[in-house]
Amino acid sequence: MLSVRGLYKTYGRKTVLKGLDLEVSEGERVYILAPNGYGKSTLLKVIANVETFQQGVVEVGGFRVPSKESRSLISFTSENDNLYESFTLYHLARFISSFWTFDWDYFREFLALLNLSERMKYGEISKGQRMLVRVALGMSVDVPLYLVDEPLSSLDFVLREKVVGMMGKRRERTFLFTSHQIDELTPFATRYVFLRDGRIVRETTDMGSVKETYREVFS
Repeated sequence: MLSVRGLYKTYGRKTVLKGLDLEVSEGERVYILAPNGYGKSTLLKVIANVETFQQGVVEVGGFRVPSKESRSLISFTSENDNLYESFTLYHLARFISSFWTFDWDYFREFLALLNLSERMKYGEISKGQRMLVRVALGMSVDVPLYLVDEPLSSLDFVLREKVVGMMGKRRERTFLFTSHQIDELTPFATRYVFLRDGRIVRETTDMGSVKETYREVFS
């Protein structure tokens, strides 16, 4: 589903990704683990066709990135708050549904679980609710690959459980995601990769070893 080979990404004189290699098979749920500033979000943006890169090969479903074909296979949920504030939640979903196949039943179930109404204006809800809406919109797009950046950021325990539960309804799809909330998303993942010095330096499928491996890699 995803192939990244020899990826280099720079911002000016700073090289963030340094020959990164990553292969993700269909149906895998891969958790990218690293502290802030190590390039997790940058990697997702490159795969999503949002950021350019200087060297390497990125393919999604056999299509080169960047391309219209690769982008059509991806839903990218960013932690950046960049949606239209004057739109209601319904009109945001309607806008997104003009570009991708959209699962309205899933979206409405997600909103109901979060006690949000389609009639609410995006600009009138709280910062935490905006993040929830972005996750709901991203997960409602019917695609094979979901890129999800910090879906649990700033959420309390109850809301985190609800979001993870809704993500679980898509568990047959392919995921690449990041989060600071290691404990809440670790059971959802099928593989854990550790990003340091611009490369994937370690990976495991053993959920029980994630915390200890994190300490070893980043201590």
